[in-house]
Amino acid sequence: MLHALLPLISIALGLATPAQGADQAEEPLVVTAPKIAQVRLAEALAEADAIHAVGRRGQRIVFRIDRDGEALEVVVGVRTKGKARGAVASLSITAVGPATGDLGSLSWLGAELADATAITALAVDEDGAVTITTSDGRTYMAIPGRGSGGNAAVEARWAAAWDAPA
Repeated sequence: MLHALLPLISIALGLATPAQGADQAEEPLVVTAPKIAQVRLAEALAEADAIHAVGRRGQRIVFRIDRDGEALEVVVGVRTKGKARGAVASLSITAVGPATGDLGSLSWLGAELADATAITALAVDEDGAVTITTSDGRTYMAIPGRGSGGNAAVEARWAAAWDAPA
């Protein structure tokens, strides 16, 4: 008799257990080791299908990107004091819904960061522009609401160099 019930029990368990990946919200990626966060940030931006926005949320810097059909929020914690001010210290990447499907105004940044090993620092100025510094010393200024038209990468490097302290 028990042998007759085993197939029914296994079918019932199979139906009660959701298939892997089926309608389960992905856990956000959270990185608290600074060096790993710097590398993962460069990877996230370089691999983005679109980069829509960058801005400040409190002491954190937030990028809105699309990748592989998903909209992602990339939240970067930076050091706020001392000589390491602006150094990338932590990172979280959270899926926030489906991709918007359009090319974001900051998408040029992905191609520029394709060969960057890490993004070591982010600095936000009083106008909300974010200066991005890579591990090989390149700097770019991502200006919210701007970025398309002309050669945005060259303009961003020029803006970052112009804004740099003497």
